[in-house]
Amino acid sequence: MSSVLALSALTGCAAHLPPADPGFPRFSPEQLHADGYPDPHHAHVLPGWTPRRDDAGRELGYRTVCDGPRWLGRPDVVRAAGRLSLGPFTVEFDTAYDPCQIAPLLEHCEAALVDAGALLGLAPVGGLPIFNPDNLDEYGQLTGQGPWRMMSYRDGACTIQPVPVLIARTLLPHAACELTARWLLDVNGCGALPLWLREGLAVYAADLGVHLNNYMGQFRPDGPVLLPPGEAEALLAAGPLPDPELDRQMHRRAQYTVFVMVWRLVEEQGGPTRLRALLAGVRDGDAPDDACRAAYGLDLAALAAQLDATRGPEPIGDAVQSRSPHLPGAARDGAAPEKRTSDE
Repeated sequence: MSSVLALSALTGCAAHLPPADPGFPRFSPEQLHADGYPDPHHAHVLPGWTPRRDDAGRELGYRTVCDGPRWLGRPDVVRAAGRLSLGPFTVEFDTAYDPCQIAPLLEHCEAALVDAGALLGLAPVGGLPIFNPDNLDEYGQLTGQGPWRMMSYRDGACTIQPVPVLIARTLLPHAACELTARWLLDVNGCGALPLWLREGLAVYAADLGVHLNNYMGQFRPDGPVLLPPGEAEALLAAGPLPDPELDRQMHRRAQYTVFVMVWRLVEEQGGPTRLRALLAGVRDGDAPDDACRAAYGLDLAALAAQLDATRGPEPIGDAVQSRSPHLPGAARDGAAPEKRTSDE
């Protein structure tokens, strides 16, 4: 049992709480320190990878709309000039783009709907329109954001970084899953939950821990990288800071902070069952604090204080552990980590 788990045992009458999932926490501190946070979102680059299938045997997700530049003609994909739709997702883009350059976003969103939906216990409501700008300059003009912020989601619609850019950064599956989780929470009435929890769930569902921890390597020499919950939430709620380099640092530190909080919530406080109970309660109209007490025996403020990322060690330790998740085994085999530029 980790020191954080011992430190933050649930209060209240445990007999009245939803059951804890067996097998949680899934990883010992030693495993996490050796292997880092799990990151399944680069498996599609491995030799022999094939698309996943649903319960009916139908292929879904990546490489089912296009195989490289080849359009596969899936009957449930609606294609028009500058627009592609698949399930609840519709992406608009400049007609100078080949549709197969944009299709991977919808493919990864489709897979994310299965995975994030299962984690959160939430189903789609309505549709999600997504706009793909022509380039990073247009993305910055439309959103006021630097490329370290992968998307701008508001009021049920999203402007995302150009899909080819996210592919080149090996971040597209993460971005698709983060966006899908954020949208599922929004359309299921979970906007009443505090921002640390909503944003933490989005980056946790997207398995962004490896990348976020990599980013922290630049900031660790200056001191602790994790923030108190209130400071992290204030940064996530505010617009971009005027100084781009400071904004990049503080946004990433805030995201890593809420990731760690939700990691501790799910991994060390009962697994997905209790999380889904909380979200279902809010979705079905319970007051957020009442739903939180029913699921965790605490109100939301007390839960945030208990999960404060600055208390106790980080799940994988605070050493610099730069890893290359899209090159499986590289870090453990002694290969140098991939080079990263300041806008990654």
